[in-house]
Amino acid sequence: MKLLVLAAGIGSRFGGIKQLAKVGPNGETLLEYSLFDALRAGFSEIVFLVRPEIEEDFRTMVLSRLPASMRWQFAYQTSTSMLDEKSIEQARKSGRIKPWGTGHALLCARAQLWQHEPFAVINADDFYGPKAFAGVHANLAANPQEFCFAGYRLDDVVPHEGAVSRAICTIDADGFLTGIVEHKKVQRRGREFISEIDGKQYILDPQTVVSMNLWGLNEVIFAWAERMWRDFLSEPADYGSKEFFLPDIVNAIVAHGAVRVRMIPASMQSFGLTNPGDLEETRERIARMIAKGDYPAPLWREK
Repeated sequence: MKLLVLAAGIGSRFGGIKQLAKVGPNGETLLEYSLFDALRAGFSEIVFLVRPEIEEDFRTMVLSRLPASMRWQFAYQTSTSMLDEKSIEQARKSGRIKPWGTGHALLCARAQLWQHEPFAVINADDFYGPKAFAGVHANLAANPQEFCFAGYRLDDVVPHEGAVSRAICTIDADGFLTGIVEHKKVQRRGREFISEIDGKQYILDPQTVVSMNLWGLNEVIFAWAERMWRDFLSEPADYGSKEFFLPDIVNAIVAHGAVRVRMIPASMQSFGLTNPGDLEETRERIARMIAKGDYPAPLWREK
């Protein structure tokens, strides 16, 4: 079973290439701890979705440390990937330089993913924990016809400082997703969690289920993604800044009843690198988990 790692972001809020930030005591990146957990859960091959300009640094700072037994390959995402000449010209006029989001990233990696085989997707700059990977892998193996995702509580996935994007989920009594909305500016304010949408502020329930973009999917996603991508490109006024999100694709599939999406409780905190202040907190969290024996140091002992 393959794991797709989305590592093509430009880190505008973080202020650098957060996929390569050193968080472990021996220079390990946050992604490497996810890879460690994914391998323990049973994933057998990794697809790294990157921008071509960071490939050399990615090889040097991540791949050089990974076990020789790990199977992996690259896929690539650029601001012109999967655009026709007309769309490329419209994007150029709008000043678009960054990739188009997680839904676009998924389509860019389609050729590297097995057809008729389920697979999982993660962000390179988030920590998910071993239970999340084990639960998603087990559900994909047992129920390959349905989607799934690791669900976290909102109060476990919002940092103490700074605003983050979070996919807020609605779950039915049987544990299946009924709706998902991407909130692009969620932050703490005292004991409250505030989301700002179109200039209006909303108070969110701390117990709300959140997707951190650890998805278990199958080939059904691609036909929907392609159709929605064509619709997205038909609105050139949005080319400047709008993104094509994977959760929006899943939400459309759920709304049409095409596939059921099971929530897999992650039952732990998730954290990641969004704002500059997240780096020191992430290093401290990793250090505490190493001290508890959750991860070895150095992380990779097999070469």
